[in-house]
Amino acid sequence: MNSFFTSPKPSRSDLLFVAAYWLVVAPVLLLQYAADAGSLAFLQVAPRVAATVLFDTATVALVVGGLLPLLLSRRSWLGAVLVPLFVLASGSAYFGLYDWLLGNAAPLTGARVVLGAVAHAKSYGLLAVLLTGKRYFEAQRHVLLLQKAQAESALRNLKAQLDPHFLFNNLNVLRGLIQEDPAAANEFVTRLAALYRFLIRHQHEDVVPLAEELQFADEYVYLLRHRFGAAYEFRQQLPPAAEVAELLLVPGTIQLLLENAIKHNAGNEDAPLLISLEASATALTVHHARRPKRAPVESAGTGLANLRERYRLLFQQEIRVEARADSFTVTIPLLRQARRAGMVQPLVSA
Repeated sequence: MNSFFTSPKPSRSDLLFVAAYWLVVAPVLLLQYAADAGSLAFLQVAPRVAATVLFDTATVALVVGGLLPLLLSRRSWLGAVLVPLFVLASGSAYFGLYDWLLGNAAPLTGARVVLGAVAHAKSYGLLAVLLTGKRYFEAQRHVLLLQKAQAESALRNLKAQLDPHFLFNNLNVLRGLIQEDPAAANEFVTRLAALYRFLIRHQHEDVVPLAEELQFADEYVYLLRHRFGAAYEFRQQLPPAAEVAELLLVPGTIQLLLENAIKHNAGNEDAPLLISLEASATALTVHHARRPKRAPVESAGTGLANLRERYRLLFQQEIRVEARADSFTVTIPLLRQARRAGMVQPLVSA
């Protein structure tokens, strides 16, 4: 259980809640005790009401702040031992207090102790249940806020990892171009700057429209074609433009998947590697044949893992990866614009 719920120390809201409870219940008790006494002598029954308020409040504090946390702790056995002792003490104290207030001198018997325990439970039970319920819902809210903070922290960490990953891979490409074709390297830098403008524009956004992501991917494909010629072929199959505008995904998704395909698979102009991109109303799929490069490619493996975790946090859905001997397919869930507020907003709003 959450430590807030099992904490014996009352909070300020607990005290205000108990005070509000007695502001409502005490006048009702005053009328009831006066009616039971057969008169409206409120001053005569006021001490009984005051005793009830103090006695029941102390009992609830003991139950909610002592017995209940003990029963929910590792020392639950001690709580189980103390419960029957509490019941006996509650019944004895109940009749002892009211016998004294009413001037009775009846002896305490086993039957009277049991009846006293039942009567006292009826007296303080409602306050105990309400206060326990209040603490429970506050504990649940505390857990939700903690989970939200953890999710936001995880997203910030994942976003911080993306830019260095993107830059590292493209600087490697640029290094090769500088050595082979400085003019091409200059064009590559221009296109790379355009891509970074996209990343900077969306750096604080969790999702972007698929239409913008496709435009970003077109710029990236230009760089790939300029670098590799016809060694890689790209094909798209998309829904109508109006529907594309309503679909959302994590920024940089397509770029990362294309980058992984190029990085790990060989292509040549005589037999280009076909990389197909298909989008539907619910998912985006990138598929290509597997042609491992002869020289092993160094990879930290953080790119796809990063993307998988971001979709898990934002969409509560999993990326599907099908790695077969002859093909590799990644399926990404898409989010509709109309559902954006309901799915994404809870992670970033207060």
